[in-house]
Amino acid sequence: MSAQHNAPNTLENIAADLMALANDLAQGKLRVGNRLVEIGNPLFIKTKQKITGDTAYCTLSFQVPLRNSDQEETAMPDQRHAFKKSDARGAGKDARLQGRPPEGKKIKKEIASLWKSVGKKLEQGQAPTPAEEKSLLAAFENFCLFSEPAWHEEWLRCTTILREALACAHRGDLPTALAHAEEVNRLTKDCHKKHK
Repeated sequence: MSAQHNAPNTLENIAADLMALANDLAQGKLRVGNRLVEIGNPLFIKTKQKITGDTAYCTLSFQVPLRNSDQEETAMPDQRHAFKKSDARGAGKDARLQGRPPEGKKIKKEIASLWKSVGKKLEQGQAPTPAEEKSLLAAFENFCLFSEPAWHEEWLRCTTILREALACAHRGDLPTALAHAEEVNRLTKDCHKKHK
């Protein structure tokens, strides 16, 4: 979430911005710049909190489809809760059009490397390490922003099967985990054939 503030940074101002966002979302709307657009249910949502040194960080990101984008409402100029128009999906497409590799390519390479390592372990009858599981799932979630509408549902299905594979491996059910991994590989090949 990227909000612009004219007021000083205080917990009360953050809370007010989050309440304004929550109220908009409850009405099926999202403020983007000075526009108030109608949106559908989220395609994905991710929250992340971490502590580094003496600083705490909190990030909320989600992707929602637009509804009736030709019937937008204009937000009132005095409303404090305004978002910058900068979703990662749009930035990735712009970068692709300008000949620069989008961040999605980097994440895709990371997924390929992690998946290769996890797949080899499953074939050898070993469970992936918790760090490998966490990294692979995070990469899959991050790449969701770069999925195209034509294959987004297939990506989500593949992600679900990946989660099942990792859960089975974590429980020690390696044959089932391997079967799920093979299904992920089959779905990936089919998807590449259909959409390349």
